[in-house]
Amino acid sequence: MPIVNFDNSNEDFLATQVRADKIRLLYLQSYQAVFSTLVVAGLWVTLLWEHASHSNLMIWLGLLAVVTLGRILLFIQYQRHSTDANVLKWIVPYTLTVLASALVWGLGTVWAMPSNSFLYQSLTYIFLIGLGGAALSAYGVFRGMTIAIVCSVILPCTVFFILSGERDQLVLGLSGIWFLLTTLRAVAVHNKTVEQSFLRGHQLEAAKRIAEQQAHTDPLTGLNNRRAFTERADTLLRLGAREGRTSSLMLIDIDDFKQINDNHGHAMGDAALLHISRLLMETMRKSDVCGRHGGDEFTVLLTNTELVAAKAAAEKLIQALEQQLTAGGSLQWTLSIGIAGDAYDSETLIRHADTAMYQAKRNGKNRIELYTAN
Repeated sequence: MPIVNFDNSNEDFLATQVRADKIRLLYLQSYQAVFSTLVVAGLWVTLLWEHASHSNLMIWLGLLAVVTLGRILLFIQYQRHSTDANVLKWIVPYTLTVLASALVWGLGTVWAMPSNSFLYQSLTYIFLIGLGGAALSAYGVFRGMTIAIVCSVILPCTVFFILSGERDQLVLGLSGIWFLLTTLRAVAVHNKTVEQSFLRGHQLEAAKRIAEQQAHTDPLTGLNNRRAFTERADTLLRLGAREGRTSSLMLIDIDDFKQINDNHGHAMGDAALLHISRLLMETMRKSDVCGRHGGDEFTVLLTNTELVAAKAAAEKLIQALEQQLTAGGSLQWTLSIGIAGDAYDSETLIRHADTAMYQAKRNGKNRIELYTAN
């Protein structure tokens, strides 16, 4: 499937959307990890209770509990106050609290573990390696954060082993370095995969919106195309029929449009079409539905509007056109407009307005005619 091309502003917007998605996923998938660290901490303290300083273990556990409480409060605040508009601001407090927890693990375990027991130092290292691996699944959507967490957890003990000078501890330290390198690679792959997945989703969503807009929009004027006008007009007409409200439909044709193209070129013809479309958007109400019917014809559904009021709106349009063309001193052209309001489906109204519009042509052009049944 081809990737949609976007300009720089759209690329920046997509990058922001992807980052917001990653923050939402981060809070969603890492909530359990907050409590898991407390469980692991309890197991580690239990394991070392008979072999390390009780006071050191309790101080470490208390510090971790305080940091964990801060993380829990952050999650609660996020659930209550996060919105699509402010989601980006929640990454900074998250990063600070999770790094604080990681440093408590990394530095605190080196301080609290027994200094004269290689066995329990090794077991401590296994706990830390496990936490580092778990960080990939919990925080891997943000590469830099995950690297910082893994390094904060594992590096202090790794450096301690390497600097100890003992062969067995050196081997453990080197194995930790190898684990770090492989984890960093895994983090990069995981992060890239998540980003591409989110980016592709937003690109497809944007492409869908563009395709839907193109399917319903006239490419030259930006108005509803014939199909879109019919669908929207029929919806409003059915609603009006249920509520007993009358609507009128206006069919507008540029007089002698073929001569404009033949004598002045298609660029001038396109300019005339664009001019009329802009006038329609400026003079019609927001509740009215405007469309390009095809060629040099435009349609307008004036909701909740009787024929007399619709004729007044058409006169306003013609006057606005005359004033602008006179002020501009450019090529002059006029409009013939037919109006109908005796039906509740767009096909019938367009057919009747077309009859009235051709009556305006026969009566000299540059005029408005109302449809009357024979």
